[in-house]
Amino acid sequence: MCKFHQTRRQFLRSASLASMAGLYASPFMLELNSLAAMAQASSGSDYRALVCVYLAGGNDGHGTVIATDPASFAAFTQARSGAPGLAYPQSELLPITLKTPQSGRTFALNPYLTGVQNLFNAGRAAIIANTGTLIAPTTKAQINASSVPLPDSLFSHFDQTAAWQAIASNLGSGERVGWGGAVADAIEAMNMNSMFTCISTAGNALFLAGQTSFQLNCTPAGPIPIYGLAQPPFGAPASTNPLSAILGNEESNLFAKEYEVVVNRSIQAQKILAGAMPPAGEGGVANPPQYLDPMTNKLADSPLAASLQTVARIIAGRASLGVTRQIFYVQLGSFDTHDGQAMQHAQLLTQLGSAFEYFDGLMVQMGLSSQVTTFTISDFGRTLTSNSDGTDHGWGSHHFVVGGAVQGQDMYGQYPVIGTDQVNDVGQGRLIPTTAVEQYAGTLARWFGLSDSQIREVFPNFGNFGSSPYLGFMG
Repeated sequence: MCKFHQTRRQFLRSASLASMAGLYASPFMLELNSLAAMAQASSGSDYRALVCVYLAGGNDGHGTVIATDPASFAAFTQARSGAPGLAYPQSELLPITLKTPQSGRTFALNPYLTGVQNLFNAGRAAIIANTGTLIAPTTKAQINASSVPLPDSLFSHFDQTAAWQAIASNLGSGERVGWGGAVADAIEAMNMNSMFTCISTAGNALFLAGQTSFQLNCTPAGPIPIYGLAQPPFGAPASTNPLSAILGNEESNLFAKEYEVVVNRSIQAQKILAGAMPPAGEGGVANPPQYLDPMTNKLADSPLAASLQTVARIIAGRASLGVTRQIFYVQLGSFDTHDGQAMQHAQLLTQLGSAFEYFDGLMVQMGLSSQVTTFTISDFGRTLTSNSDGTDHGWGSHHFVVGGAVQGQDMYGQYPVIGTDQVNDVGQGRLIPTTAVEQYAGTLARWFGLSDSQIREVFPNFGNFGSSPYLGFMG
C-alpha cells in the first residue's frame, strides 16, 4: 500500500477521535444551551432561510459521490489511476444506502466526508445527481448535430459561475441578476425590513443580485463598516469627518442623491445588524470545533464553519431584524484542482463535511431544523480522467442539500454511467447534465414560498424540462 493511503487511514482513525473530542471536550455543547434560549425568545414560526454554499473553482463530483458497483468502480479506478491518491481504495470509502435504490448501483462518499455521511444516514441530507447548466434537455447526439442550444462558454470559470448563479437567460458573463436575488425580489414584501433579506459572508455575489432587493455583506467580525466613516481619512477627528458632512448635505445632483441614500441605508443596516447579532462563543452562538487538517494532521480552524456561524448569528437575530425569509451566500474556495488534488480536495471536503454537521446542529438547537436549508453549487464538475496530478474542467456534477425539510437519505436525478466515451460523456468524462440547475433551484424556491408562476418567471427555462420539473427532494 502506498504511503498516501497509509497516511489517509491514520488520519481517518484520528479524525473519528477528534470529532468526539470536539463535541464533548469543548464548550460547544454547553454553548448550545444559549441557542435554545434564543429560539424560545424569538418569534416567527413561518421563518425560512436558504443558505447557498458556493464551492468556488469547480468541485470534483466524480471524487465526491462514487458509484461502487463493480463495473462503475472498475471504470472509476481505471480513469483515475494516472493521478496518485485519486483512485480511492473501496475499503476507504464511506458507504451510503439510498431509500430509493438505483437499479444495479451502489454508492459511497469520499473518505473525508464523514460529516455528510452522518447527516445522510440521519435522513437530513440528499444528493442531487449530475446537475449542471442547461437551456433544455440535451443529448450527446444533439450536441454533435448542433441541434440544441447550449450555455455560453462551457468549461469557463467566469461564464459558468455566472450561469449557475444567475440562470435567468443565456448571457453568460453578461448576467446582472442572480437567482437568489430574483427569488428575494419575489418574496421581500414578506419581510418587515427587506434590507436584511439577502446577506453574503463572501463579498458581493452575483447570486444575490436582484432588481429591487440588495445584498448586505457581513463577516465573522460583524457587519462590514464603511471605511471612510469608520476610519476618517487623513487622521481627521470623527467630529470633523468631511465624508460625514457630505452625507448630511442636501444634494441636487441625482447621482449624489442616490449615493447618499445608499450610504445612509448601509449605515443604518450596519447599526441594526450589529445590535441584533448575538456574540460568537460564550453567551451566544457556539464556536465551531476545529477540524483535523489532512495536509498537516493537525487541528485547524475552518473558514467555512466560521462563515456558517456568522449566518447562524444573523438567523438568531431574525426577530429583531423583522424578517421571515432570508437568503445567505457563503463560499469555500480552491476547488480548481488541476494539481495536487488528492490532499487539497481531502482538506476541502473535510471542512465541508464538518462545517455542515456543525451548522445543522446549530439549527436543530435553535428549533429551526426544518426551516433552514443549506445547499451546494459550483462552477462545474471536473473530468473523470485525471491529468498527472489532478483533474480538468468538466460540466455536470453532484451536489448536497441539508436540513430537516429535506427528503434525505436519497439521491435525486440519475447517476451517470461511469467510463470513457459513454452516452453522456462529451470527452474525458465531462458529463452532460441530466438535471438542470433550474430544476434544482426551482425546487428550493418552491419550498421557500414562491408560486409556480413566480418560479417560471424567475427561471425562464424551467418549462423546458417537462410539465413538472420539480425534483421532489424538499418536504
